[in-house]
Amino acid sequence: MKIGFDLDSLTLRSGGIGRYGVNLINHLAKILLTETDHEIFVFFHRSFDRSFLPAQENLELVNKYTRIKSNVLRKAVFLPFSIRNLKMDLFHGVDHIGLPFLYRSKTCQYVVTIHDLITRIYPRSFPIKQRLIQNTLLPLILSKAERIIVDSRSTENDVQKFYSQQVEKVRVIYPGVESLFYPRSQKEVERVLDKYQLDFKYYFFLGTLEPRKNIVRLIEAFIKLKRKRNVEHRLVISGRKGWLYKEIMEKIKHSPFSQDIIFTDFVDDQDLPYLFSGAEMFLYPSLYEGFGLPVLEAMACGTPVIASNLSSLPEITGEAGILVDPMNIEEIALAMEELSEDRKLQEELRKKGLERAKLFSWEKAAQETKELYQEMLG
Repeated sequence: MKIGFDLDSLTLRSGGIGRYGVNLINHLAKILLTETDHEIFVFFHRSFDRSFLPAQENLELVNKYTRIKSNVLRKAVFLPFSIRNLKMDLFHGVDHIGLPFLYRSKTCQYVVTIHDLITRIYPRSFPIKQRLIQNTLLPLILSKAERIIVDSRSTENDVQKFYSQQVEKVRVIYPGVESLFYPRSQKEVERVLDKYQLDFKYYFFLGTLEPRKNIVRLIEAFIKLKRKRNVEHRLVISGRKGWLYKEIMEKIKHSPFSQDIIFTDFVDDQDLPYLFSGAEMFLYPSLYEGFGLPVLEAMACGTPVIASNLSSLPEITGEAGILVDPMNIEEIALAMEELSEDRKLQEELRKKGLERAKLFSWEKAAQETKELYQEMLG
């Protein structure tokens, strides 16, 4: 069986979708490539970091057409030629527009992973160009796919709402948490925190700086807490700058506690377990998530979590975190206050989070994905 993957989303500073792709492919390769009749082909972007996929027999990195800057053009025109020439049996687009959306192969079956429908649910949170591309191409891609993988029941419900005619194709397969996320010792944590000059107690947020992450309201909640309790902790915000991020930076700049709000920018994946482990709590009041990987990573590191009660986050967090209305600044601030002052609650959430994180593994996700492939190919 020849299986192809699209990994255009995996760049040197990959976000959650890129990490989803590389983890899924690596764990699928461990299963599939033990069988000699399987071959894997991975199509990648020109800025792809090859070290993410260790060299393996019967796993080939395909770099055709990487000089073509337009992702849409590659998918529409050039990718179908490679699928046909390589005589693939199955092609998996691990991102929303990861399939040849104008072409349906007679010999190759398509599966696509839909991580969220954010451009339909919060369209104003995105630039017009991105909105148009996503909302125009996604119906075409869903119609071409034989199967659709989603990260959560929440996203399955969203597909039912916006693309009900495709819902019979949907399969929920939860992502996992990488093995590097586990509680680290104080000495290890201090070594990494020195790298980022974080020599103080802190609350932690991780995510791309964009409107749906609700960072402005998080900052306002932190300001309320500082005014009420004057806690010694600072707020550390980590993540790359996305779209419409300037309001967030302005909010930090003009805050009366601007010296207590630290923006680290992008953080290397290898450093994240230490930043999670060193934090008093992890804060994730996002307005919408298809899965919410940072919440799972925080729990795996034993860090108490306060998360939004919207979209997939209650599904992922379960009873292992405090859920808040992300639109209610007062409620976010009160949850932060309660958790910062209640050591018993911190320990309870730490234990629950560690147990909850064990339910999500890449081995399980890869096995369930392999079973889906087998159902498709018979």
